[in-house]
Amino acid sequence: MKGWQALPEERCGNCKYFRQHYIQSSRGRYRPLQYGHCVHPKLKKRRVEEHCQYWTAKGTP
Repeated sequence: MKGWQALPEERCGNCKYFRQHYIQSSRGRYRPLQYGHCVHPKLKKRRVEEHCQYWTAKGTP
């Protein structure tokens, strides 16, 4: 996301609100894609390397 400065570990891919998307191969295996969506406070498309103001570490209550 433009305008937000983030540390490498503070990116959407490491956020508790991020839900990563996957694709199934013809052999039935799943591979993660480089995008997904954020569920806080509303549904938004996000890339793994982006960052937003709602970032919260995984495992935080």
